[in-house]
Amino acid sequence: MKVTDVVIRMSKGSSKIKAFAVVTFDNDFTVNAFKVVEGPNGLFVGSPSQRGADGKFYNTIKIKRDSDINSEITEKVLAKYDETAGEPGPDSAAQGPEEDAPPEFEEPA
Repeated sequence: MKVTDVVIRMSKGSSKIKAFAVVTFDNDFTVNAFKVVEGPNGLFVGSPSQRGADGKFYNTIKIKRDSDINSEITEKVLAKYDETAGEPGPDSAAQGPEEDAPPEFEEPA
């Protein structure tokens, strides 16, 4: 399995979550809501998660930390983030609207 596409949607505000990533594997399988997060040691890529009834967040997919695919996801998402974050304002809009949370995880009003 190989990462074939990454789309970055920048997060607005001063949250530790800097962006969300949509990652496509082998041009067939797409996973939404990877997160680019500012941690104490710099940026890292967080797995998609969902809030449970207890208010805690739980990963919706599990990837072994030492796997080749985890390294590839991290490398490609952070590279695309760096590319997108460096774009001037109007070009960034081509990546999609800024969001605080991925639409599939927003709670109904």
